Amino acid sequence: MRINLSKFLQLKFNVFIYRSLGWGIAYLYIIILGKLYLFFSIKEKKKIVLAVEAVFSNHKKHPEIKSITGDIYKGILYHYYEKLFNAFSSAEELKSFMRKNMEDEGLAAIEEGLSMGKGVLLVTSHFGGVEFAPGYLAAKHFPVTIIVRFSSRSLRDISIEKASKFSSRIIDADSTPNILKAIHDNLKENRVVITQCDEIDEWKSSRENIDFMGNQIKLDRTINILARRLDTYTAFAVMHRVKGGKYRFIVNSLNDILAKLKSPENRSTGALALKFLEHYIYKFPEEWYQWKKYYGIIDFPSPRNVPHKALPAAILRPALAEGQ
Repeated sequence: MRINLSKFLQLKFNVFIYRSLGWGIAYLYIIILGKLYLFFSIKEKKKIVLAVEAVFSNHKKHPEIKSITGDIYKGILYHYYEKLFNAFSSAEELKSFMRKNMEDEGLAAIEEGLSMGKGVLLVTSHFGGVEFAPGYLAAKHFPVTIIVRFSSRSLRDISIEKASKFSSRIIDADSTPNILKAIHDNLKENRVVITQCDEIDEWKSSRENIDFMGNQIKLDRTINILARRLDTYTAFAVMHRVKGGKYRFIVNSLNDILAKLKSPENRSTGALALKFLEHYIYKFPEEWYQWKKYYGIIDFPSPRNVPHKALPAAILRPALAEGQ
C-alpha cells in the first residue's frame, strides 16, 4: 500500500530535516517530494483535470485551463508546506511569521458576534492558508476553538501542545463522543468555533439542492444542523494568499453575504457558506485543494467512466457581487 503523502511528510526523519535545515530548505524538499508524488499519482491528477475542465471549459480556452490546472498542483503542494510549517515550527516562529505576513479584512464581523455574548460559528473551507486561521485569530487575542481530524498521532500531539501556547482549544473529531455538545459548550463560553463547509469525505447529503460551480448538488446538512441547533452568530472566512508570500484573512458576516448575493431568497446557512466559497474558487481556483474530490458531491458518475464530451456544461456564475 502506498503511503499517503501527508503522513510521509510528517515522519520523524522528515520533521528532523525541516527543523535542522530551516524552513526555506524544507520548502524545496517538500516541493520535490510532492512533485514526485504527483508524477506517479495518475488517477488523482486525472480527477483534478476533469474537474477543472468541467467547471471552466465553457469560459476559458484550453491553454488557460491547462495553466489553471498547473497552478492548482502548485497550490496543493504549497498547502502541504503551510500545514507542516504551521504544525512543526515553534510558536515563536509562527507568531513572528503571522505578524510580518498577514493582514485581515472584516474582523469587525467576529467582534460584533462576540459582543452579543453567544459565541461565533466561523465557517471556513479547504482554501488558501486555512491552516493559519486559528493561530492568527488566537494571536489577535480572540478565544478560538477549532474542530479537526488529524492525519497522524504526532500531528495531533504537537497541535494540542501548540494550541496551549496560543490560548486556543482543539475539538478532536475522532475522540470527542458528542461533537455538537462540545461546540455548544464552547459557544456558551463566548468563543469563536471554527469549522469547514467543504468536508467532502464527511458529506451528509440533505434534501436541499444548490448550484455549486455549475452543477446541482445535494447540500451537506452539517452546517445547517449547527446553525439550527446552536443559538449563535455565524460568519464566513477565507485565508487568501496574496503576492510575495503574504496572506489576507477575509471575514464576512451572514448578513454581509445576504446583502452581496444576487439572489438571496431562501438561502440556508449551509448554502450561503458554499456560495461564499464558490466566489473565491472562481476568482482564485489555485487556492482550493479539494478539486480531486469535486465529483464526491455532485450527482454524477465516476469521471474515469465518462468521456469528457459528456461532462455537463458549467455556467460561471459568481454568487457574490464583483469587487468583494
